[in-house]
Amino acid sequence: MKSSANSTATFLSVIFLASPVLSQTADMVFTNASVLTMNDAQPTAEAVAVTGNKITFVGSAADVQAVIGDNTEVFDLDGDTLLPGFVSGHDHLIASGWNSRGVSLFGIETIEEAVAAVREYSEANPDEQVILGYGFNRNNFGRWPTKEELDEAVSDRPAFILDYTIHDIWMNSKAFEVGEVPEDDADQVPGVMYWQRTDAGDLSGVGIEFQWASAYQKAGAWNPAEDIAQFQQVNYGEAVKLGMTSVHIPMMAMPTVTDAELLKGDEQLVLDYLHGLEETGDLSVRTFVATGFKDPNGKADDVVAHTLALKEKYNSDMLRIWGIKIHPEGNWGSMTSWQLENYEGTNTRGAAAIEGGSIMAVYLLANAAGLPVGTHVDGSQTVRNAVDAILASKEAGFDVPNNLLHHYFTVGDREHKRVIENGIMVNTTPAFQSDWDGEADTALKVLGRARVEAQYARYSSLMAIGHNVSIASDLPSSPINMLAPLYNVEIVMTLQDPHNENSQPFPLSRKPAALDQALKAVTLFPAMQQNMQDKIGSLEVGKYADLVVLEQDITKTAPRDIADIKVVGTIMNGTFTHRDGL
Repeated sequence: MKSSANSTATFLSVIFLASPVLSQTADMVFTNASVLTMNDAQPTAEAVAVTGNKITFVGSAADVQAVIGDNTEVFDLDGDTLLPGFVSGHDHLIASGWNSRGVSLFGIETIEEAVAAVREYSEANPDEQVILGYGFNRNNFGRWPTKEELDEAVSDRPAFILDYTIHDIWMNSKAFEVGEVPEDDADQVPGVMYWQRTDAGDLSGVGIEFQWASAYQKAGAWNPAEDIAQFQQVNYGEAVKLGMTSVHIPMMAMPTVTDAELLKGDEQLVLDYLHGLEETGDLSVRTFVATGFKDPNGKADDVVAHTLALKEKYNSDMLRIWGIKIHPEGNWGSMTSWQLENYEGTNTRGAAAIEGGSIMAVYLLANAAGLPVGTHVDGSQTVRNAVDAILASKEAGFDVPNNLLHHYFTVGDREHKRVIENGIMVNTTPAFQSDWDGEADTALKVLGRARVEAQYARYSSLMAIGHNVSIASDLPSSPINMLAPLYNVEIVMTLQDPHNENSQPFPLSRKPAALDQALKAVTLFPAMQQNMQDKIGSLEVGKYADLVVLEQDITKTAPRDIADIKVVGTIMNGTFTHRDGL
């Protein structure tokens, strides 16, 4: 471990008075560390002690000696950083995996290259009955691909290639056939969930915003009873290596999300599986789940009743039903999110599958029952609808402070002001508001420079005033190599893509966050969003022993190098879930 200068003894002797030395010896002691507690009353320390699954000391390296016994495991960190365990405010860790199978098209720039990659994968996997892929970006292509082009890669088996957001899909002719999609198949919600068509009205090969879900299932591409365990093990295994100890699952992002009844069955299946892991002690990340409301025919009272019934069974500090996630629209990149003004150079402002009245009904019913609600708000009109609902609930006397706005991509002045004035909590995905994978170019194209600078990526101004903002990667809308909380910390501190040395700050009008703001967005603030701030999110005596150890002192690391910092230890509930070099 690397060395660093100690803080002054005078300063530490004052702040450490808040952490009395206990007579009981500790199980683990981390000392000579750069401890960043995320506790404003005691922001830094030199040592932390753990007894059982709780933190029992936060203070000086000298005082911690009193709790070291013959059986205490002592870790001398030599100036490296110790933090609260990272809390993800928005990653679909449970079911993610179905949407990252097969051939990856991330980074591929042309349709010709994409066809070649799918062909190569298909030829190398002759026994796969369905050819799957993910990650294509039509903005890089310059247009949407067609089923005839995908037929060139594979024509004897159905092929389903998800785009990088996992909302839209590219299908070959065989996929339409096996998926039983008639040429005149009706759009679920015109302008939001629909089949793209040629000028002649024929199916072109792309389904938008889960319009394709039924065909995907009929083709045999969705087998949750067989696949969930594998997906969960891979994703949670990666998460703990990156320092994650808790995660908010904002709706299980499965192909059944647009069918309320089918989704209920899948949610129950997954929760039963996770509960089994909890009972055997094998659940390595605290998991807080929001049920999904994306079915345009769904009913507010039905989803609230379903969520309350699940919470009766799953309500521990390891596995809990948090509340409800409303997903009312598409995304701004495909111009299917709902804006207050038309998209640049068009006569459309998008649309929504779940409009303001339904959003209002869910918030009022859920909040009345004590359930928080989060809403996917890509578009400025949807932000307005969600803020209206949150404030109406507040005015009705329902005290649910952790209602959430997810994404917060394009936000008008009126809503931004109301979010600040009312302390409405926000989660966002910083990579999607940078120049990662052409996002900056897409934003300028569909929103225009003026709107980008005025309304886009306003999370940074919230962070600057200490507003409750959590940051996360939104796996699988971003690939798993972007899951790391430190990856997101670097983005908000630089406004650049950590994986691209030529990345430029974007947008021009935003200011990078400071280190303490960025770290709270992956620790304390998402813990507050889960109403777990009295148990996790900061290093304080009596809280759960959820910790992460870094290989260096993050306070002395250049912002553009933060994503490269290695996590050498992850401790959840007083037990190592990851240990590499510690």
